[in-house]
Order: sequence, then C-alpha cells, then structure tokens
Amino acid sequence: MRIQIYGCRGSIPRPNPEMARYGGNTPCIEVVSASGHRIILDLGSGAYDLGNKVLGELLTNEKNDEHGNNERRSNAACSESTIKVEEERKLGGSILLTHTHWDHIQGLPFFVPLYLPQFEWTIYGPRGVAKSLQEILSGQMQHDYFPVRLGDMGSTTKYVGLSEDIEGGVWLDGRKNANNEQFTTSGENRNNPSTSLRVTTKYLNHTVLTLGYKLEEFMEIPQDLLLTPSKNRTKKRISLAYITDHEPYDHSLAGGGFISHNFNPDCLKNPSNNTFSGEPVNPLSKPDDTTFPTADQSHAKFIADVDVLIHDSQYYFSEYSQGSVPKESWGHSTVEYVVDVAFFSNVRRLLLFHHDPQRTDLQMDSLVEYARERARALEERYFGEGSNGRIRMKVDAAMEGDVYELDPLTLGWDDQGEYQDVVDDTMDEKSFDESDSKEKKTVLLGFFETDAETIYEVLKSSNHIEVKLLQSSNDILQYAKENEPSVVVLDQYVFGCSGLDICREIREMGEWGLQVPLLIVASSARNGNADSHLEMNDELLTAQALHVEDYIKEPYSPAYLLTRIQMSMLRIPLRWRRAPIPKCEAKRLEALKKTDLLDSDPEERFDRITRLAKTMFHVPITLVSLVDKQRQWFKSTCGLDAKETPRDHAFCAHAILQDDLLVVPDALQDDRFADNPLVSGGPKIRFYAGCPIKVPSEGDEKMAIGTMCIIDSKPRDLCEDERRALIDFGAMVEKEIADEQHRRRQNGGREHLE
Repeated sequence: MRIQIYGCRGSIPRPNPEMARYGGNTPCIEVVSASGHRIILDLGSGAYDLGNKVLGELLTNEKNDEHGNNERRSNAACSESTIKVEEERKLGGSILLTHTHWDHIQGLPFFVPLYLPQFEWTIYGPRGVAKSLQEILSGQMQHDYFPVRLGDMGSTTKYVGLSEDIEGGVWLDGRKNANNEQFTTSGENRNNPSTSLRVTTKYLNHTVLTLGYKLEEFMEIPQDLLLTPSKNRTKKRISLAYITDHEPYDHSLAGGGFISHNFNPDCLKNPSNNTFSGEPVNPLSKPDDTTFPTADQSHAKFIADVDVLIHDSQYYFSEYSQGSVPKESWGHSTVEYVVDVAFFSNVRRLLLFHHDPQRTDLQMDSLVEYARERARALEERYFGEGSNGRIRMKVDAAMEGDVYELDPLTLGWDDQGEYQDVVDDTMDEKSFDESDSKEKKTVLLGFFETDAETIYEVLKSSNHIEVKLLQSSNDILQYAKENEPSVVVLDQYVFGCSGLDICREIREMGEWGLQVPLLIVASSARNGNADSHLEMNDELLTAQALHVEDYIKEPYSPAYLLTRIQMSMLRIPLRWRRAPIPKCEAKRLEALKKTDLLDSDPEERFDRITRLAKTMFHVPITLVSLVDKQRQWFKSTCGLDAKETPRDHAFCAHAILQDDLLVVPDALQDDRFADNPLVSGGPKIRFYAGCPIKVPSEGDEKMAIGTMCIIDSKPRDLCEDERRALIDFGAMVEKEIADEQHRRRQNGGREHLE
C-alpha cells in the first residue's frame, strides 16, 4: 500500500511561504493498493495536483500503447479480440469523501480526470436522507458558481452513499495486479501475493454528517517471498485509518486524560485483547447486564492496531478551550486527545493532519515535538524502559508530497489464519455496486389515530425510502415479521391493541427485533384527566423497559416527527428535545389570549424595543415571541422575516419554563437544540438568550406567555451586565402589555358609565 499526501491543511488553502514545507492545500490523499487499485481520500484543493499526475499517467500509457500497437501491426501479431480488450479497459478508481464541507470537495471541479471518458470513478460519501450525494456535490458547480455542471463531466462516474459499517464494510476491486491479471494461489501466478481491499466506515463527531474510513488490505504471501520461512502462504493485513474533522465526544477529554479513564495496560501486550467486548446489546436486558462503551471508546476501537492513523489534530488544548476565540464544538480534535487515543489504540504510526490554517512551518515543528514528547511520556509511564513486546508508536505530521510505503513483507499482523475467510480463494468476493449501496430503507407506519398524510407523502417522495402504512395490529405484526423494516413508528393505540403491545412482540422477533428502532406517537386526546396522566406514566416506564427510542407526545410538528424518523434510520441519536408542556398550560394560554396580541398588526412600541436590543447586544436577530398552543408567533422581529414557527422548534418554549433567563451559549453543543431545524438550517442559531415575559392571570398569578430574546449565528455568552440588561428589556415589554391592558380596562369602565 502506497500513501501520498497532496493536501493536509484544514479549512482553507494557504499558499503562504511560511507554510510551504508542510503545505497549504486542503485535504487530499492518494492510496494505491498492492493490486494497483487507486483510492483518493477527499478532494480538497490538493486534488488539482493529483489530477495532473493521474493525467500524466494516462498520456504516458497512451504513448506506450501507440508504440506497442505500431510494433504489433508491423509484425501482424495482434488479434482483434486483444485490441478490443485494450480499448475497453479504463483507468480510475475509488474516491472516498469524509463529508461535503467545502475544504474537502473544493478540488472536485478542478480534478481533470473526472472530465475524460478514459476514466471510470466511484465516488463514496456519507449517505443522507433529504439529498443524494450527487445532489450535494452538484451544488458548488451550479451555473452561478462554476462554468461547468457536474453532469457535464465526461468520465463514467457512480455516486454511492455510505452509512456507518464497522464490521462488514465495502470490498473494493483489488484482486488484480497492475497488468490486469487475476491473482490465484496456483498455476503460473502462484508466487504472486493475492490481495483483497476492505473499507469500513464510522460516523465521526463533526458539525455535519461525517465518516471516518479504515482501509485494510488482506494479503496471502507465498513462502519464497517471506523473510521468515513458512510452510504455507502467510496471511497478513496492512491498514490505514483516515479520521479528519472529528471532535472528542466527551469534551473533557480534549486536554488528555483518555488513558486514565479507559486504559488497561494488559490490553497492549496482546493486540487481540480488547478492553470492551463489542457484543450486541439485548434491548430487553437490564442495565446491569452489560456495559455500554462510551462514544470515545468506540472511536478508539475502530482505529485499534492500524499501521498508520491519519487523524485531525488541528488545535492545542489551550486553543480549543481558551484563547481569543475558543474552538470548542467546532468539530476538530486537539493534539493531546489524538496522541492519547492513538497510544491507547496501539497505533503503529500517527500522522497529525488537518493543520490549522494559521500555523506556520516553525509552529508545526513545535506541535510535532510536543506530540512526540507526550507519546514518549505515555510509553515511560506505562511500560518504563521495556516495551513488553509493544511496538513504539511513531509520531509525525503529514506534509504535502510525503510518501509512505506499507510493505506487507515487513509490516502487518501475521494472523495465522485469523483472516482465512477474507483471503481464501474460495471466498465469494462481495461486490459493492451502486444497487447494493442504495438499498432502500423501509419505514413501517402503524397509524390509527395520527393523521399520516403529510408524513407518508414526504417519506415516500425519497427514492431511498419505502413506506408502508397500516392500521391493524395483525397487519403490522405480519408485515414486520416478513419484511423487517428499518424503523417502526406506532400510534399509542392501533386497531386491536396498544402500540406498546406491538413493541413487546417485535422485541421477541430475533436479532432484528432486538435492534430495530421503535417510536411511539401519543395522542393528546387521551391525556386530558388525572387517570390518563397516571396511565401515561406507566406507559413511559414500559416504553423505557422495551428500549423504545422515543415516546412522542403532542404537540409536535410534522418536521419533528420526520427528523426523528430520519435520525433513527441513520442510527444517530436525535439531539433535539421538545420543551415539556407546563402544568398550568390551560391558564397560560388563557392569559395569552386575553392580551389580544396574537395575530395582531405590528406596533412601533414593540419594534422600538427589538431595534434597540439588536444595537445594544450586537446580534443579528431580536424578537418578541409569544408561545401559542401549537406555534410560536412573533409580535416583533428585527433581523428575521418569519412571523411564526412550530412550537417544537421554539427555543422560547423552553425559556417560558424558567423563572430566570434561558441562555444557550452554543446550540450545537446542547443536546436539546443541536438537531433543531433552526440550528441545522436557517437562521442557523448558535447563541440564544431569552427572558420570559409574564402577565397576570386569575388570582394575580403571573404566567409566562413568551419571551424577549436575542439570537446570534455565532457562539457567545452574556456577562452579568448583559444579563441584567436583557431582563430590563423583558420588563419593558411586560410594561407595554400591562399599560395597554390598563387602558382597555379604563376605556371599558368609561363606556359602562356612559
């Protein structure tokens, strides 16, 4: 396996003389397997130079072919069938995109081999639900931004969306040598190494859906090629993990400390020992029956024992957590975290990657030395003078132009048959073509009370989702047993029994039943009295025991339910929590109604307040928001055109539950809001602060009817003076409402006297 770096800078290209040694191009890496298969990791700006290299190979091959054809024609020794094979053979390979942020795809429009018919490419990337990979990539090549459209490229190109697949993976076409000859273990090729190339994937912790890749080349090497004699062909594995744009799931580990929390020194004496079992978890088991690995432990397990780890290490911890602009929740790792995790995972060689765009060559030298010293300190702490059989981890930083050769004769684990099933010649090679990768997800909707029309139509509009809508419990169970859908969404009550009764039977349907995500939609019509509330509590306990992913109570918007279903299909935790309904909701809504503010015309007395707040707090958006039964409605907006949103989208629905301010410094870091459409889409909220607006109700009890809030698209916080100022702005809104109600009472009294 040959690895060459064409771009390793993060975020933006930096053609700066002070950064020339490590390079200024954004991520792009070429990997060529022993069988000659080319894999390209990301298409940042470094793809331009790689494309020129690949184009040069084509021109060289064509020149050699022309010379060979002339020689063959002069000797009249070329058959028609051989010419046909030569003409049909295409160059190309596989392109693996970690995600579609611009610095990882900006080189795609300038990658010349994509324009030429002699090439055939398969482009892999994270599979979404709303848009295909091809649709996302075409965005930067629309006419307004680039003169050539994606569809006008002349190469044969397939687009394949991937999800997390740690165990099975994708088998690439890697069983032929450079002369297009099939490898075997007998006959004239018995002395050639035979190879198979597998790519496994894991979701990373970034601000968008991002995949990490592990490339493993499994080889059978004849005994006469081995440095150590062996009776049989020896099976070896060489491996590379590519982890870019990833942040520790537990932010407290950014400064290091992963070792002390998770480390078992004995696990490093034998690479086959794992500190976590990785066994399937039975959803019906008690919490004490098994130990769930943390997300950071799972990340470490994915990269365990690789020969080369290329890992995002953009920041020092001091830059991540402090500095003039803290980088927490920006989706990148610290060098302290990366060294600790790599050491824990028994990595042989660590390449620091995704270098900060402001870091010069001299500063990079210091960062590398710091990382090496940290690795040495870990070795001494846990192994002292001796290595106990452990290979010491080498630490470097990726540099443009650097080449790393992984020689299977000197590298790779000698597994003594562990990979027998992978490289055995009788193995049925698993092909991963476009039809396989685009296997449809199936959603079973068991709706008897819920209006399913909107949900059904939106899900059905996707080419990658099959939707089945059923009402009867017998029909639902029969379909589930025969088809094993990807997600099951059930009403609290369906025709024949409760949704939880169906969940219980599904959980008994073997392996699929234990793992399939289950969602319950509860109807508010059944939850109106004390007895129903007690019944609801019992059902929530039952749902927890059955590991139901979510018990969704009204009010909810179709957008929330759709997002919840999509996240379950992708097996990603939903980081969007709807605010609970206050116990005094009926009184609160009555107090709101009496203000006569809902759906009223704009008024300068409120607009003046939001304009002043926008200027004082230096934020792009300020609002006076009123929380209605199913929506939040804006009495005054400054910097936002919308007049209302669904209630389950509303930050303000959370704010009215508090006596004091609700301040969200960074919504992407907050599990209540990270997947909220107002965060992931427009207006891309990152910071929110809201002061509850309260008005008197019956008995002079004050009810929160909405908020005075400020919003920013960048993370920030409020100092004490700013907090007091926002409370003052809230009091100004309350005073305007109270004054208007007082005027109305006075006018009503005069009319009564007259």
